Amino acid sequence: MNVDLRKVEDFLVHEARLLDARDWAAWDALFTPDGIYWMPAAPGQDDPLRHVSLIYENALLREIRIRRFADTSAFSLQGGPRGWRIVVNVCIDARDAEANTITVSSRLMAAEYQRDRTTRFEGFVTHRLVTEGDSFRIALKRVELLDCDAMRGDINLYL
Repeated sequence: MNVDLRKVEDFLVHEARLLDARDWAAWDALFTPDGIYWMPAAPGQDDPLRHVSLIYENALLREIRIRRFADTSAFSLQGGPRGWRIVVNVCIDARDAEANTITVSSRLMAAEYQRDRTTRFEGFVTHRLVTEGDSFRIALKRVELLDCDAMRGDINLYL
């Protein structure tokens, strides 16, 4: 299985740009039908089902959150969230030719602005990507925040 690192980097930057643009539907379309977005609540957490997670969303839960972003009666989400992301240090860590997947790691710096407050996020991100021709789909996106076990308010932004 030969995968070009530059194509992987381009895909991750494209994903970040969709999120920056708040194009939630296009971002969600990057996931496989059974794709998961996961943000563990503890460093090194290895099981999202037996431990509390900050976010653990399948397609249905992403759809519900994305609908709330547009819902004018969701007061807590009005005026945002707006944000930007920087994706760096992209590495292909594993390849599974039989499953047609690659596991990719990167570092993320992000900022969220909402109602006169800016919050920073730094994290280690792991993507399990399914190769589809010259592109990819996300089977798993795991965002392990540097301070995932710290006290924090709501996380209204996808990172």
